[in-house]
Amino acid sequence: MLRDRIFSAAILVLIFLASYLSENPTYFLFLNFVASGILFYELAKILKLKSLSLAIYWILSFTPVIFFYLLVAFNKGFIGEFLVNFSIFMSFVSVIFWFTLAPIDIFYKKISSNAKLKIFYGYFMIAPMSIVTSYIFIDNKNALLLIFLMIWVSDIGAYFFGKRFGKNKLAKNISPGKTIEGAVGGLISNIIIVFSLFYFGFGDLPFLLIFAIVITGLSIYGDIYQSFLKRQAKVKDSGTILPGHGGLFDRLDSFCPSIPLSFLILFYYVSYLV
Repeated sequence: MLRDRIFSAAILVLIFLASYLSENPTYFLFLNFVASGILFYELAKILKLKSLSLAIYWILSFTPVIFFYLLVAFNKGFIGEFLVNFSIFMSFVSVIFWFTLAPIDIFYKKISSNAKLKIFYGYFMIAPMSIVTSYIFIDNKNALLLIFLMIWVSDIGAYFFGKRFGKNKLAKNISPGKTIEGAVGGLISNIIIVFSLFYFGFGDLPFLLIFAIVITGLSIYGDIYQSFLKRQAKVKDSGTILPGHGGLFDRLDSFCPSIPLSFLILFYYVSYLV
């Protein structure tokens, strides 16, 4: 099981690095687009959408993503500025979901029974992550690498610390495997990364520490909420595409809240410095 997890994770990292290091951004953008489609599909299965609701779900989910890619294709003049504003808008859409609808779902212990509301979940959860990931990659690849690194380190640290020291459940009714010790381990792992980056002259230490705390918290939150969705749907995994992990959504759940909010923090922090 652990060997399968490591192998699948290593393949994902290699695919990411190959597209990230390529001089042609089309490879990364295409990879992100395909990943978004898989995530939309896996989420639709969890939500158990059918017929007309499913069709509307796909239209609502993919429309902003396709619209963004069209803007990228014609990235000139005011369209370039609109890319920024559109990414900011979708980030706020994500923030509103993660701090209003998602907590309400967890509080009432059920996914919205209203099919008219569920058709927006792909638009709220995955579309912003897809769009903002593409924008950050186009604008500043190093910033995207930092965000990805912190999310991965948080996940890995939480997993191994939880396995070794985990005793106190973090959310036992939603995700029994998550522990407080694991969460602390994820944060400690990210703090080690922060001091390493600062030692080599990268970034401002107070900001990096705050950034690491925020990303660690959001990563855990995204993981727990996805576990909540699966528990409500009575499924163990979102899919079977990744041996040892399940579906792609099982591997990228932490990214859904982390990417958009990280982008807003970086954007306004840089704007403040300027």
